[in-house]
Amino acid sequence: MKRQTRGIMKNLIQNIFSITDYGETHHLLKLFGVKIKFPKREFAKKKKESPYYYYKKNNIDITTIPPATGQIRDIQLANLALLKELDYVCKQNGLTYWLDGGTLLGAVRHKGFIPWDDDIDTCMLRTDYNKLPEVFEKSTRNPDIYVGYFRSKKSPNMMFLRVLHKKCPHLSVDIFPWDDYDKDINEDEQLSVSKYIRAELKEFEQIAHKYNDDELLKELPILQERILGNFSAQNSTPKNYVWGIDFNHPFDTWFWDYEDLYPLKTIVFEGQEFPCMNRHEYFLKRLYKDYLAYPKKLTMGHSMFLELSEKEKNIIQNLINKKGEKDD
Repeated sequence: MKRQTRGIMKNLIQNIFSITDYGETHHLLKLFGVKIKFPKREFAKKKKESPYYYYKKNNIDITTIPPATGQIRDIQLANLALLKELDYVCKQNGLTYWLDGGTLLGAVRHKGFIPWDDDIDTCMLRTDYNKLPEVFEKSTRNPDIYVGYFRSKKSPNMMFLRVLHKKCPHLSVDIFPWDDYDKDINEDEQLSVSKYIRAELKEFEQIAHKYNDDELLKELPILQERILGNFSAQNSTPKNYVWGIDFNHPFDTWFWDYEDLYPLKTIVFEGQEFPCMNRHEYFLKRLYKDYLAYPKKLTMGHSMFLELSEKEKNIIQNLINKKGEKDD
């Protein structure tokens, strides 16, 4: 009885107050249902030493900031090798993809990676997105690089594709789907539907942890149909596109016009041309407002302060040294 009572008290206290790890660099404090993320001591110390805070404080032109150095630069270039493999596979199989989010912003503002970030974000239309895992397996030139589903531990309703490396889990290229939306709605209606989508996803997030990965993959198309209805363009040209519900986008509207995407253009990223949206500057303005200014908060790359094994370091260097392999 005493043991049972202690267990109940322990659970009660944990529900009121707890501190847990939140990734490699942060702790998560829970206090009366309020969640507060704060950096681990070593990470906070290293952040203060980062030159990017000096650049921002002194209002140095953000477009003149030099590329990253050290470990984060190595991881950036290794991720670039994964992006090149995605580019190769898509070209070999007639699939369409384009640079997205912070990667597109980096291409416009820095001609490459945002110096303090190591992410690579891309998008694909749903039809090509669904084909990619099988197509990639058949066409990749490196058997250690593959496409698989990633499920977020922080948001269990999020599950999207990534280009990954079998022997180095710190490398990845995110791929987010876009869906056709063939109902002609105005801007106010788009905002209303976007608000509805976010509300539905927030509700679904409360029960998503009950599904294992395979169950969630089956559930997402059902949820997509329920939220958006049967608005697929089928065989006609879609009037607009909407971000897939596979990812919790935080922005006001999830809708983009056909002309925002097509015709696709190319943009230089780390010395090589990659596909980008037709109206990419308009896209960045909607997402980031003044995208040539410093962000309010500098979010350091996920892998900047990771402790890499010697094996992982060798894999990263091998990917970097074989960078000429793609440029077909």
